[in-house]
Order: sequence, then structure tokens, then C-alpha cells
Amino acid sequence: MKVKRWELAVALLGVAFALIFLFSNAWGIGVGLLCADALWLLTRIEIVEKVGAPGRYAALRGRLGLAKLILLFGVYAAVMYGLVIAHRDASGLRIGIVASFALAGLAFMLLGELNRSGDDMIRWLAGARAERKVGAELDRLRESGWVILHGYKRDWGGDIDHIVCGPGGVFMVETKSYEFRRSDIRRAAWNAAWMKEKLDVAWVTGVLCVNEDRPPTLDGKIWVVGHAQLVPWLQKQTNAPIDCGRVREEFASPAPAGRGIRHRINGARAP
Repeated sequence: MKVKRWELAVALLGVAFALIFLFSNAWGIGVGLLCADALWLLTRIEIVEKVGAPGRYAALRGRLGLAKLILLFGVYAAVMYGLVIAHRDASGLRIGIVASFALAGLAFMLLGELNRSGDDMIRWLAGARAERKVGAELDRLRESGWVILHGYKRDWGGDIDHIVCGPGGVFMVETKSYEFRRSDIRRAAWNAAWMKEKLDVAWVTGVLCVNEDRPPTLDGKIWVVGHAQLVPWLQKQTNAPIDCGRVREEFASPAPAGRGIRHRINGARAP
């Protein structure tokens, strides 16, 4: 992960501004500004690694989500502190009434964001566990000469959970921590088509790996397979083989300098 220098400089200026309030009578506002400053910096983080351990990208998103949740709590506490101050020191004045209503509205908005961010964090961490479980099963195929890569970061954002290449062809595997949802088919098809163009091959088989016991079924151009059925199903495939060494070279090479993936906390969908 990294942040750009100008972003770090802006964050440091924010810290300096917050310290003015932190060491004065308005320390609560200072705490809120520090949390808001850190929250902004969190949204500027770039993930630059191209491949990694299974579930690494989702786990990282979950940890960043947890950090966001903590910082939002800090901002919420600062807003409540400001509400108490406004009610105590200016409750009889019009400006105090206006400030109280504004802060109360902000507090309700923050509660909604806290709830949404908490749900996102849980989904990312659950997705990471599912990807690690499926990734461990896929790694067993390496003993038979298969090429297995995990968490490939696309140049335009997001990641591909697993890239699998063996005697039965090349596969794009999208792992989910929940049961089959038809809305996931489109994303899996998009990733498979992107891999096909990147490798310049006739076909890449797209696989949606879901958390349920079900026989492998073809939905459009995407195979839907349960976690437990994935490896046996892959071993039975007889698609046209391709050079797995080229797959490894294409997807396991380091990312070009300056081409990281911009992490947006409210961006990619959790697995």
C-alpha cells in the first residue's frame, strides 16, 4: 500500500490544524478533526501488489473497513461533544438552536454510515475467509503441475480471486462467501472476457464458486460450482490446453511502476 506525497502533505496540514483545537478548550473538536483527517487519508490508499495470498485483497479491504469504522466513531463522538457544548453554552440563542439542529442531523447521517460501513467490513472479512478456504484447495493442484495465482489486481480496479491453468485449460474463478446470486454472473463473465483479451487466447472459462453444495451448472457462459465441488470439477475439464508458463508470466509479473490500484473504501463490492 502507498499514498502519494501531496496527499500525505495535505494530511499533515490537517493534523497541524487539529492540534490547535486539541490543545485548547475545544479538544473534542480537535479529536473529531484528527479522525476526519485520518479518514480522508484512508480513502487515498493505493494497493499496488499484483498478486498475493488467497483472500489477501479482501482481508485488506476488511481491515481498512475496520479502521474506517473506528474513525467514524471518533467523528461521531466529536459531533456529540459539539452538540453538548452548543446546548450548554448557547441554548438560549438562535445560533445555538441552529447549531444543535445541524449537529443532530449530522449525527443521524453518521449513524447510517456507521451501520453501512459495519456491514461492508463484515462482508469483506467473510469473503476473505471464503477465498482462503477455496485457495487452499486450489493450491493442492500445484503438485500436479497446475499454475495457481490468487488475488490478481486489475489495472482498472478490483481483483480476480483465482487464476487457474492446467491440462483442462485456463479458468477465472470468482469466489463468493454466500449462495448463488444471479447478479454475480455478469461480474464473472466480465472478468473472464478481460482475461481472454489479456492472454489473447480463444477461450477462458469463467467459474463462479459459491458457498453451497450444488452440482456444477452452466449459466450462460459461466459455470456455477460449489466450494467443495470446485477442484474435482476442474480436474475433469477437457478444454483446449494453453501454455501455463505464459499465464504465469503474464499475471505473476510485478506491477509496472506507478500503476497501483486506487483503493476506494466505498468502491468495489465485497465477495
